Amino acid sequence: MKIRTTLILAFFAVPLIFSSCKKQQKAPDPDSVELTLNTDNNDSLTASLNTTQKWHLTNKRVCVLFGYDFNNPEIKEGLLALLRENFGLAEDGGLIFPVSYPDDFKHGVRGYASDFAAILQEEDLDLAGIVLLGAPENTHTALAKNQDKWEQNVPYPVVALFPQDDVLGIESTCDIVVDKGQTAGITGEIAPEESDGQIHPNAPEIIVETIKYIQLLDGAPSRTRDLQKHMAQMLEGFQFHHYTDPESGLQSINHFVLN
Repeated sequence: MKIRTTLILAFFAVPLIFSSCKKQQKAPDPDSVELTLNTDNNDSLTASLNTTQKWHLTNKRVCVLFGYDFNNPEIKEGLLALLRENFGLAEDGGLIFPVSYPDDFKHGVRGYASDFAAILQEEDLDLAGIVLLGAPENTHTALAKNQDKWEQNVPYPVVALFPQDDVLGIESTCDIVVDKGQTAGITGEIAPEESDGQIHPNAPEIIVETIKYIQLLDGAPSRTRDLQKHMAQMLEGFQFHHYTDPESGLQSINHFVLN
């Protein structure tokens, strides 16, 4: 019996919904292809999917925490679709293990970021890295407990993008911290911009490039001046400078601010 197969190709782009503020923006990846098959031929289905899937099955995971601003339902769903397309989600055998604050940290009606430590220490979770998006207060407490578990030698990189946790706490528990631009206060002191409920216009690209770079690293980077080289390679094309503490005037070695 002749099997009729109908392929409907619908090009779609994951909506980034954010305008770029860079002079030069990288060209987006080729559009994905959605297949609708009117056939029972599983081999044909597998072959077709393999031609479009960008990621491969893996036991490794990059834990991505959706914190303040990034846990907005529309923003979160758009980013999850982007991460699913590029890396695959853990539920499908992909790289990304997403957790959301406060939904995944609740005791009754309240969520506690400190419970992040228990998630990170799940026995079946083989981590290749951690990416924090808008880390809420006390996230650094959970990361400190994770450092204690590894006797201060966490074997994978921890990167905080646009955190809203205590500055010194997040600097001490992350390998690289990336912030929005800085503004001068009434006294003339420089401080990170406060959250206005909007994420950085280049956040989707920054997140994807950060995860790609984590995959290239063999363990956590050393907290030396070489971190500036790591930052330049991770976010190629972006301009940045070291964060300066407004009270001491000292520059942080692992905290960077996008220009």
